[in-house]
Amino acid sequence: MTIRQRLYIALSLILLITIFIIGVFFYSIYNLNEIHMSQNHRYDQIRRVEKLKEYNNSFSWVVLDIITDYDKFEVVRKRLDKADKLFKTILLEKKEIIENSESKMEKENLKLIFSYFEKIEKSIKTELFSLTLKKYDNSSFADFNIRFDKLSKETNSLLVDEIEYLQQQLDKTEKSRNQFIDTIKIEVVILLFIAFALSFMIATKIIRETKDKLDRLNKGVLQLFNDDENSIKVDIGKNNELSEITNNLNSYLEKQSDIIHSREELLRNISHELKTPITKAKFLLENLKKSNNSKELEDINRVFIDIEELTSKLLQREKLNFATLDQSLFKISSLILESLSKLSIDDESKIVLDIDDDFEIDADKYYMTIALKNLIDNAMKYAKEYPIKIKSYDNKLFVENIAPKLSNDLVYYIRPFTREPNQQLGHGLGLNIVNKIVQLHGFKLNYNYKESYNIFSITF
Repeated sequence: MTIRQRLYIALSLILLITIFIIGVFFYSIYNLNEIHMSQNHRYDQIRRVEKLKEYNNSFSWVVLDIITDYDKFEVVRKRLDKADKLFKTILLEKKEIIENSESKMEKENLKLIFSYFEKIEKSIKTELFSLTLKKYDNSSFADFNIRFDKLSKETNSLLVDEIEYLQQQLDKTEKSRNQFIDTIKIEVVILLFIAFALSFMIATKIIRETKDKLDRLNKGVLQLFNDDENSIKVDIGKNNELSEITNNLNSYLEKQSDIIHSREELLRNISHELKTPITKAKFLLENLKKSNNSKELEDINRVFIDIEELTSKLLQREKLNFATLDQSLFKISSLILESLSKLSIDDESKIVLDIDDDFEIDADKYYMTIALKNLIDNAMKYAKEYPIKIKSYDNKLFVENIAPKLSNDLVYYIRPFTREPNQQLGHGLGLNIVNKIVQLHGFKLNYNYKESYNIFSITF
């Protein structure tokens, strides 16, 4: 697992815990809001019941006033009107108070309380009013007062019990609220601790593993310098960033090793290849001292042209080791015409073009021109009959000439300084340069022999 993946997992876990904490926060707000609403409901219900208690006391005062001034009609009438208004108010509030009860028992208690208020109403409007009309003596009012006082006390007792019950429920709600807040606090602290501990453990593990891999990589680099190795030989594991860096370094070192090896081989071949023309030139110069022969001068000139051509190709080949491609889109016909323009062709009838498909390629035109020029130059140089053919179709470019079949596979000829055993022309660098350019682009060079034709093709 890569360091990046480990970090993603760690961040995902922390994010999940954070989201969970946020969820707990909103859940807490929701529940606290529910508790708060429940508390408000019970506060309102307590106020309603306390209001009924006030009404009960008011009825006691009404009865006391009527008994005291029963012979005063105006006083009696006003007190009865007041009582009537109170009864109407209680009747209006009855439905709301009962509907806001939270349990069956509470509802039954409230119904009982209101039945007592109905008894009080009946006692005042019927019994007490009759006593005031008939002008009974004080003893009759005293008996009524005793009965009414008992009824009022019973009603008051029921109201007090109901208030106490509601207060107990309110206290329970408050206690539940406090317990809920304490629980949420503990849960949040635990979740934060888990998130911190998890983050710390994962970060510590990633740092430790990364440090261990870096130490091993450093050891491998030191071993590379001390033991003259060609690659970093340490096990950093697979599928991680440091292993990618190690692989890239090893690829670079292998490439550098190949370049060094190629240069060493090139230098050996150069020294071998240059010996022949130089020796030949020395021999011709010795002869030239003895005779002034124009043919020998021409031969010497040809030797130095040969050396110049060899030097040019060697420089081309060396540049390819460090080439940076400047790619662009262009037609295959443009590439063919550009390559032909760089050749000295004395007779245009020696070449036949067959551009069946003028497709586009994405490549470095300069280097691809060199590659195609070398292919055409080889085809012209070794052709037994003319014309040679240049064709394009199916995203491929073909260069064909009538000549004997090559005695070895293509892989033999793409090595530097390799050619046919009896071949005198050339230096064996042309196909090597072509193959290097084609490989740089990611294209493919192929060879086939068919119906007396040597066919070289580039697949784009």
